Amino acid sequence: MTRIKKLSFVLIGLLIVSFMLSWVSNKDRVSSFDKSLFAIADTTQIRGIIIESNGQTISIKRGEEQWSLNDTYRVDPQLVYLSQRILNAVQTQRPVSPSNFVAIKSDLQESGRLINVELSDGQSKKFYAGGNAAKTTAYFGNEDLTEIFSVAIPGYKSYLSGIFELSLNQWRDRVLFASDWRTIQDLNINYTDPTQPDLTIFFDNKFLAVKEVDLLDTATLMNYLQPMGFFQVNDYLDKGNFTRYDSLLAVEPIAELTLKDIDSSKNSTLIIYPKIPGERFYLLTDESDEMIVVDQQRMEKLLVTSSFFEVN
Repeated sequence: MTRIKKLSFVLIGLLIVSFMLSWVSNKDRVSSFDKSLFAIADTTQIRGIIIESNGQTISIKRGEEQWSLNDTYRVDPQLVYLSQRILNAVQTQRPVSPSNFVAIKSDLQESGRLINVELSDGQSKKFYAGGNAAKTTAYFGNEDLTEIFSVAIPGYKSYLSGIFELSLNQWRDRVLFASDWRTIQDLNINYTDPTQPDLTIFFDNKFLAVKEVDLLDTATLMNYLQPMGFFQVNDYLDKGNFTRYDSLLAVEPIAELTLKDIDSSKNSTLIIYPKIPGERFYLLTDESDEMIVVDQQRMEKLLVTSSFFEVN
């Protein structure tokens, strides 16, 4: 064997050894991170979730009886539950590649969310949450963004960071009515049009009755009230962001709906405005002058008169 061939074999051997050492080193580095780095083992200890982005803050705090949103609104309990499950089960999958690190870090700084999970022992866990443009891969990074990982929950295919990208209004509890025939005391719809009879449903000693209806179709009344047990708004609107709906506030309403329940906290008074031609929603305002939209189909099922409940 010539000297050149011997040197060639030595060089190839060194390259193989070098490759193997590099592979083992990378394998050890990838597998050495903590998969539960961002997880909260005991979500009952969570007292608050603070989400910051572009100078805006969403503060979700646990109260004695319910969670509050920015100390003003009720929070959608399903979203609180979902956020707790995500925080409990989230796992780091792998560190982002060095070639993508700078770009992903920049995206998290510019459009990601800084999450602060406050715990009952006074401790907190802070991290950034974001993802790729297609919202198919979620990234979590530590507070100073020196470490960034792709994250997921085994068996859960949804985009994990999406829960933290919801707007303030999307976090709000959307339940408008939570009453049924056992608890409703009065339900009145007073129409602005004098030719359209008002609707009055009231508790009459043992059961509900409808004013000016002598022969009541009980099945029709029960079907009418059934959605009231869990009637949700489609969305809340911020004034100034929806010009067409803002303009309705200067228009004469078509009706006023008032509901009185045994539980006074479920009482409600709503002003209902005419539907804009071509739009799918009715605009309502409540006692706090909040702008609410409800889809046409459900709203028009409520806007009936007393004759609707008469036995044919």
